[in-house]
Amino acid sequence: MLFLTLFFSFSVACAILAILCLNGVAIPLIRRNFTLFSALCGVVICGMYALAVWFTLAEKHTASKVLLSGYVLILFCLVLLLILQKTGFFEVVKDAEHLQAYLEKSGVWMPILYITLQFLQVVVLPIPSVVSTLAGVALFGALRATIYSLIGIVLGSYTAFFIGRKLGHKAVSWMIGDDTLKKWQKKLKGKDNLFLTLMFLFPMFPDDVLCFLAGLSSMTTKYFLIMIVVCRVIGVAGTCYSVDFIPFTTWWGIAIWVAFFLFVIVAFVLIYKNLDKIQEKFKARKQARKNK
Repeated sequence: MLFLTLFFSFSVACAILAILCLNGVAIPLIRRNFTLFSALCGVVICGMYALAVWFTLAEKHTASKVLLSGYVLILFCLVLLLILQKTGFFEVVKDAEHLQAYLEKSGVWMPILYITLQFLQVVVLPIPSVVSTLAGVALFGALRATIYSLIGIVLGSYTAFFIGRKLGHKAVSWMIGDDTLKKWQKKLKGKDNLFLTLMFLFPMFPDDVLCFLAGLSSMTTKYFLIMIVVCRVIGVAGTCYSVDFIPFTTWWGIAIWVAFFLFVIVAFVLIYKNLDKIQEKFKARKQARKNK
């Protein structure tokens, strides 16, 4: 019943926000056919709610959680769109100077919404942090996107770790799915700290899953906090500032990004295959320091 109540509430909220957003759109085609587009939104929302009822009654918990994440993402986008409409964002977006002035005067709402999104993408939403971070660069610029992203992502990471540590296996299994949990626990067995640290350093890996797993691992809270701050600073700042230096709009920029991701994949595979040897070397060095 909890899922059905949440889905119904989210559906009503989505319908109201969608109508408000459509009413504020300046595109002539949508304004002329406001009723038609409102009806289409209603059909989509009703379809989502029907799926939600089916998934809940059929006890398809993983599908229900994915759909719930979809609702949260849609609500976030609609609220953000409504705020952008009301604050005149689309009137100044084509002019760089006006856009900069707009962002400086936009107040606290956009940063708070963005920090919330970054928090949720770690804890609930299936969105790669690279994608949401790049969106922040477009909205706020590299420096502010880095700061806002770090606040949201670090808070979200610790929340996921806390859930795993305090609520245990059942809570994590409910959040990420039992099959996913078992798969990653098998990979991490006996090499928690080193493997998780490497995974956080490399981009394009499931941050939410890793944080929950860290809570179930032998990793201490102190180690996790230090590790997550260092890894997130490197990852987020690198993502935000690299966009300025390596643009996606040129052939050489795209070539560099492709080469970078290929390098990351190859490096991770090589490290993973030799993880036991690397871990043994770390243990040997640690033991040698203790014996001195």
